[in-house]
Amino acid sequence: MLLSLTCTLAASCVDASVKCPELSVAAQRHGDASRALGQCLDRVPAGGRLNLKPAIYRLSQPVTISKPVTISTLGISDSSRGCAQKREGACAILLLAPDSRTFLPKAMPITVRANGVSFMHLVIRGSGSGPAQDKYCLSGATRPSGGGVRVSASGFTLRKSMIERTTCYTALEVTKGARNLTIADNVIGPNGDHSANQTVADGVTIHDAINATVSGNTFIDNTDVQLIFGGCQNCSVVSNRLRHSGRFSGASFAGLMLQSWPSTSGDFTGTVVRSNDVDCGSHRRCGYGIMIGSTPWHHGRAEGGQVIGNSVSNAQIGINVDTLSGPMEIRSNSVRNAGGLFNSDCGFRKWPAVNIAPRSNAFVRGQPSGAAVGSVDTTHCLLNRRKP
Repeated sequence: MLLSLTCTLAASCVDASVKCPELSVAAQRHGDASRALGQCLDRVPAGGRLNLKPAIYRLSQPVTISKPVTISTLGISDSSRGCAQKREGACAILLLAPDSRTFLPKAMPITVRANGVSFMHLVIRGSGSGPAQDKYCLSGATRPSGGGVRVSASGFTLRKSMIERTTCYTALEVTKGARNLTIADNVIGPNGDHSANQTVADGVTIHDAINATVSGNTFIDNTDVQLIFGGCQNCSVVSNRLRHSGRFSGASFAGLMLQSWPSTSGDFTGTVVRSNDVDCGSHRRCGYGIMIGSTPWHHGRAEGGQVIGNSVSNAQIGINVDTLSGPMEIRSNSVRNAGGLFNSDCGFRKWPAVNIAPRSNAFVRGQPSGAAVGSVDTTHCLLNRRKP
């Protein structure tokens, strides 16, 4: 049987032969805990568990997780909502404070490289926005350092946790090829600042996955796209809540987005996107509630799967389908208070509440919603870039 380890600020683990005094000292002195955390993880056997005592663990250097372990907060049962709620002082906080002298190009603060890693009841917190943090966002080489967690492995789980205050890029990135992913019952956001293009951040970015479950999460004020996929086969995207608080700095270009990048498939075969609730707020703080395709940004594709029974409120365009490259079932969605006269990269226009671009009409299966459906091309018409 694999040993489950508990490493606490008392500097001991359940197994007396495995100790983490360096992690204890770093947390108590508010110093850099990244090396100490790495050393402690090295001592946890594959399949073991590291329960961190509630404290702030400042991570100034990149941390890579290269074996299957579970990291969680000590004293919170797995059945509790725990750190998916704001409980300051009750949760282990991994404070992302990248040091430009130690971060490598394109590195994110936390990288998961091993299959079967789980994060449970954690708060992962960025340093927020400001001159010292924003400098990472000005270059493509350093921009990921302003983000949160990158997962380059299968079998990853993030449950009942929070990721907030990352400066830019994305709070959670899952790279191409991941399988059996679970992101459930978390709070993601706020992340980034919509007031400047360099400091926007996605909430969750999944490049191209198979058998992923994204369910029961609350996304709040993620400032690029709240939840975006470049492809996802046999995935379940169910019962997520996407919200905006009302500040323009917390706005987004889109809430939920299915599309492709040049390196991903745009294939959603077998995927169900159902019972998600997107509300952009009374100030209409997202350009597209549900965006299928990517033509406002670049030429992409999307096909397959079902988008059914979702609710969209207060978006500039509630559902925008541009461009499908194959059949997709889109039906029985509720769209409220969407459409109208808004600015975009292609000027002021009156936009429909629901839009199916001419090239996508042949591929839509079903009636997208009860709202009137327009048919315009939104190529290079990125909405919600400028403050009204």
